[in-house]
Amino acid sequence: QLGARGATASGLIGALGVLIVVGFMYQVLPGGGLTSHNGVTVYGWGPFKGTQANVRASGDGWASYNFTGYEGRGAAYAEYHSIVTTMDDLGAQRGCGRALWENSPDNGQYGTTMALMLLPFWTDGCIGSMEAVYFEASGTTPYSFLATAALSKQSSNPVRELRYVDNDGAVAVDHLQDLGVRYAMARTPEAKAELSAQPELTLVASSPPWNVYEVSGADLVVGLERQPVVVRERSGDQRERHLELGTSWFQSQADWPALPADDGPESWQRIEAVIDLERRQGEPGERGRRVDIVVPATGIEVVDLPEVTISDVEVAQQSMTFRVDRPGVPVLIRMSYFPNWDVTGADGPYRVAPNSMVVVPTAEQVTLTYGRSAVDIATLAATLTGIGLCVFWRRRGDVEVGEVEGGEIPGPEAEPRSGAPVEHPEVVDSV
Repeated sequence: QLGARGATASGLIGALGVLIVVGFMYQVLPGGGLTSHNGVTVYGWGPFKGTQANVRASGDGWASYNFTGYEGRGAAYAEYHSIVTTMDDLGAQRGCGRALWENSPDNGQYGTTMALMLLPFWTDGCIGSMEAVYFEASGTTPYSFLATAALSKQSSNPVRELRYVDNDGAVAVDHLQDLGVRYAMARTPEAKAELSAQPELTLVASSPPWNVYEVSGADLVVGLERQPVVVRERSGDQRERHLELGTSWFQSQADWPALPADDGPESWQRIEAVIDLERRQGEPGERGRRVDIVVPATGIEVVDLPEVTISDVEVAQQSMTFRVDRPGVPVLIRMSYFPNWDVTGADGPYRVAPNSMVVVPTAEQVTLTYGRSAVDIATLAATLTGIGLCVFWRRRGDVEVGEVEGGEIPGPEAEPRSGAPVEHPEVVDSV
């Protein structure tokens, strides 16, 4: 009993100590308040005094940052409102499209460093943001961050093991074109200087501190100059294998005379890809290593393709349509690949580097639709079945359990079972 009481007392004392510490940090202890200590106003509670850094409660700054809203940011809101309005006007004047904005800690003054993710909301879907709430679920995410690094003076570079190139305008242009990004947005002098020197970029708007550039050659649907090649699957984690192949083509296209694909028509060349060990940085599993670069194991037979004209491109929430003047010629679609995509008027879609799609039109009108896959339908059916069973069981009510035969406990007057030995009859008689 003394041990149990001691454990209880220790637990209560520990819990009280935690409450006092947390209460002191958040300045809510009974009898506490602001006081002067060494000429500085600090929080105090009894004999305990805070430091100068503890003048405000620890949670106040974070809560204020999160809940002040956009309009409560003073000059920062005026700046944010101006760039959003500028992008809205730009879309109406020059056309809708994707935008990639410079990653900078200064973006946090808008209320969050991700405030510009709302560009589609403020522009009624006209200007898309390459970064968005759920973009981590896309296989295109690593390449978006590679493009952001090249576009930014100081990017966060969060995806592990990538070979980032920071603040390089020429690299940024290549990435923006490959991802189909129409507008590049820079705010720092260093990033502006890099982008302004690129002939493929045209300054089309300015909203201090932002400059907005339009990217040439960044159409969402383009004809291919060369026939893609199918790279045979390699063993191991397929997510890692796709990342190696995608980044190798995305950052070292000189090694790849043709666009690598996961699959394709029988007429497309099949090749193997191997790791370039001379450019390996770190061994697998080591800290600080970089994703491997892969190259074709054998020579690629270059097949030049005839020029194709693409027109009437229309992009909706879950579909895309366009027309071609030459069916049979492969067409690159700079849209994130996913198995749910289906196409009519063409064969495919085939996944190609970095995470785009290629279709081979069989008609002049091509339509891609994002629908439900067999896995989606099966899991939805399982979910509905589970909900139905829950409703059925609830309506049926509780299960009545009857009396279990032989489950009663014999009372004092119960006779011993026939044949059961009685070792101490005097005890039984006394009972």
